[in-house]
Amino acid sequence: MPYGKDRIMKLIGYSPKEWAIISERSKKLGMRTGTYIRTISVQGSIKVFNLKELSDVYKAMNRIGVNINQISTVANSTKSIYQKDIEDLQEEIKQLRLVVEDWLSPLQSEELL
Repeated sequence: MPYGKDRIMKLIGYSPKEWAIISERSKKLGMRTGTYIRTISVQGSIKVFNLKELSDVYKAMNRIGVNINQISTVANSTKSIYQKDIEDLQEEIKQLRLVVEDWLSPLQSEELL
């Protein structure tokens, strides 16, 4: 956020130990120290979600993208699309939705203070 006339700035003192903890936590989250302090003081917590498990979703989306490209290439060259290709693509999209819903429903966040 840009600093302007509508910003209130305060000088806060920390012990070296407190500052080390704050610095470590902000680095762990990939945040600037000031942003970390402001977020914690206003929201009370920072939630971090582990998105590494989204690789299955990414693979499914990539498969759908490849199929769309293949269908569009055929459509552009022959000027026709097979109904079966469209149905297969619709089924893959349904499967992707199920994977996303299954993954997001039990999603747990790690709360860092």
